[in-house]
Amino acid sequence: MPIPPLGRSLVLFVACAVFFQLILFFKSTLSPSSHSPRHRSDYDSESHGSFAPHSGARDPARNRHPTVPLSLKDLHVLDGLADTIAKTESQRVFGDKEIGRIPGTSITKNPTLVKQIRDQIHCWTTHGSWQREEKQFKWMQHRGDARFTKCDKSFVKSLGRVGHGHYLGDYDLGRDQLLVREAVKYRWVPDEKICGPGSGPGYIGLSDARAQYKHQPTKGEFCKAIGQRSMLMVGDLTQYQLHDVVLSAFESSLVCYGELGCLHHSAHGLCPGVALKYARNDLLSVPWAVNPEEEEYPSASTVEQTWGTSDMLEKFKVLILNRGLIWRPDEVFLSELVFTMKHLWKYYPDTLVIYRATHPIAPNCTQFKDQGEDGAIADSKFGTQSSVEGTTLRRPLQHPPERQDFHQDKPEYRPTLADIQRQNRMAKTIVEAAGGIFLDTEAMFAMRPDGRMGDGDCARFCAPGPLDAYGDLLYNTFRILRV
Repeated sequence: MPIPPLGRSLVLFVACAVFFQLILFFKSTLSPSSHSPRHRSDYDSESHGSFAPHSGARDPARNRHPTVPLSLKDLHVLDGLADTIAKTESQRVFGDKEIGRIPGTSITKNPTLVKQIRDQIHCWTTHGSWQREEKQFKWMQHRGDARFTKCDKSFVKSLGRVGHGHYLGDYDLGRDQLLVREAVKYRWVPDEKICGPGSGPGYIGLSDARAQYKHQPTKGEFCKAIGQRSMLMVGDLTQYQLHDVVLSAFESSLVCYGELGCLHHSAHGLCPGVALKYARNDLLSVPWAVNPEEEEYPSASTVEQTWGTSDMLEKFKVLILNRGLIWRPDEVFLSELVFTMKHLWKYYPDTLVIYRATHPIAPNCTQFKDQGEDGAIADSKFGTQSSVEGTTLRRPLQHPPERQDFHQDKPEYRPTLADIQRQNRMAKTIVEAAGGIFLDTEAMFAMRPDGRMGDGDCARFCAPGPLDAYGDLLYNTFRILRV
């Protein structure tokens, strides 16, 4: 029986449709990069030629550190190239629109003041030293995740052996010293001859009383400095510790039982009308993290909780951000951070963005733990030896470690010191072009190989410990920004 003309057309249409679907099926199967992991077409069209984030960046097989050895001279050339690219891209995307303004503050149309404030904050973090204190020192009581207090257990055992009835936090009048871990006794002190009030050659930043760096602010002073604005912290596990530091500084005891539970936990109350929340997102991906409906799936090597939504950003007007210690090629790092900052800059122009530099790991921290660093007790007020047998006193470094030639025996997925330094500078260029504040704490914490968690975790610190210096730094930053 012959097929009528209408039937032949229908059969031809169905056959073409099936053939087209087969083409799409095989194309999606054979091409792993056919779907962008985090960006949709409407956002891509807004970039107008900017670097598009690489879909392969999520794939651990494509995210390993290159094995090409680079000399110090090669790294210097790479630094210059990366700086030029970051400045060019930042100028193209953001232009000079924020040159005299810091979003989220009352500072507008004042390029001189913006530069002075940024120079002042940079001076505080880069011109200073870790100084040991005893009687004048009041250590911060840790109120966050109990996992980070494990170092105190070793110290308590040492007190049981030679403490003469004293407890953690007591003052030993006989030895004239505070009985806390050695790593807790050091405070970051900026150089007042460079960063303090004053003007003329050698001074950096503000010249009036605002340049005075204030230590250990009270909860009332902190609340006054931050104003009626809630804080959202986003980043890796070290950023989660920073969240605990702020909790402790504000004397808030509400904990969220693990970094992955903070986002869905009730916000921490800091001051009347001021809340704090943390989101784990190693890449600062916005405005969503992953969307399975778009065939997007989380990477096994990173965590990306959703945080850049209107519900969150309309409530939290102060953002403290950081990228995790996950190695990314420079072009991927640049494109992802530009996209994040452009999203915040364009859709939330009244939000204060503070970006914290990434800290280098301390590769020898496990060795320090094996030598009994946490249980060491100084034999006198400013002694250099431990009075506890089998333990060794550790002190902060006088200068940050210098980069070295490329080595092959480093862990995969970890950036080298040269990578961290280079990408921190790129981040500073991008963040400041978008009107944000960059906290250059890289060298500051590179000088603290002591006080780390250890046992394979040489990126994070024990609490209380060196990271508590962020309490003072954030307070002084908010104070001079007049948030």
